[in-house]
Amino acid sequence: TGIIAVIKADAYGHGAVPCGRVAAKNGADYLGAAIIDEGIELRESGLNIPILILGGIFPHAAEDLVKHNLETILCTQSLAKALSKAAEKQNKTVSVHIKVDTGMNRLGVCPEKLPELLDQIHDLKNIKIQAVSTHFSSADDEDYSITQRQLEKFHTALDILQKEGIAIPLVHSANTSALFKFPESRFSMARPGLILYGALPSPSLQPFLDREKNLKPFQPVMQWKSQIIMVKSIPKGQPVSYSGSFITERDSLIATLPLGYADGLYRLLSNKVDVLVRGQRAPQVGNICMDMILVNVTDVPGVQAGDEVVIFGKQGNQMISIEELAIKGKTLPYEILCNISKRVPRVYKNE
Repeated sequence: TGIIAVIKADAYGHGAVPCGRVAAKNGADYLGAAIIDEGIELRESGLNIPILILGGIFPHAAEDLVKHNLETILCTQSLAKALSKAAEKQNKTVSVHIKVDTGMNRLGVCPEKLPELLDQIHDLKNIKIQAVSTHFSSADDEDYSITQRQLEKFHTALDILQKEGIAIPLVHSANTSALFKFPESRFSMARPGLILYGALPSPSLQPFLDREKNLKPFQPVMQWKSQIIMVKSIPKGQPVSYSGSFITERDSLIATLPLGYADGLYRLLSNKVDVLVRGQRAPQVGNICMDMILVNVTDVPGVQAGDEVVIFGKQGNQMISIEELAIKGKTLPYEILCNISKRVPRVYKNE
């Protein structure tokens, strides 16, 4: 099974170009971007690997797509015509991936409308149907029935293509969860995303990873670190941060860190999460500010300004996972990672 390494949304906050280079170097067959601007950024960085725009494009962007030798999903006649016109103008052929809607009810052509779309693009000589694909809405869930129904619909679409005598080089449907939970969905290519970065879309996936005997344990790619800028003694009974959502229950040491919700640490996580200081957990206290957070370090011996603090990642024998933050924030690991802002420096290490 080939790999479309999904590095959309700036590689889930990790940095699209560096991650794209690593993926290409390690054997990815394609890179997957969400929008054309992401694809152009990757191409202009010097990456020559095939790049697929998973979210499709507007017809007016067809010339840019062809110019940068990008591929896109296709599910409408209007886009097909625009692509063909742009490719003819540039004396090129553009490769498209027919997107079939099997139940996500987002992008894609319904299986019963597939013959009509194929008829519409049949005479467009500058278009090559490179692949057919679909996307699962519920592969992360413990209820398998929805994904199984989608697979059945996708097979119906593939049967239609076969009856039409249309040879399709590539077929892809599996996202991270489907790749392991539904092996029959792998076809000729798969589209792993979050797992490339060592995080899981759902805890329900872990048992399936454990069954893969030749699979090395996944390690989180990213750690988020900061430093203490000030440690202050606060008497018992004092409010901390905006609106006094935390009141010191004893004489306390409160550390200030230079990051906040503008950096991607959601305000709704206020008073809910821990950080790591000197190898032990310490609770974040008070409302998370735009640019700063406060941490109760009363029980951390020897703490001082300049000490490293881990928001998520490892320190000593302790670890705070991205999944832990997502659970406490009642959200998904995707959202936590994608919202770490550009003003947080990324430092890359080859290990």
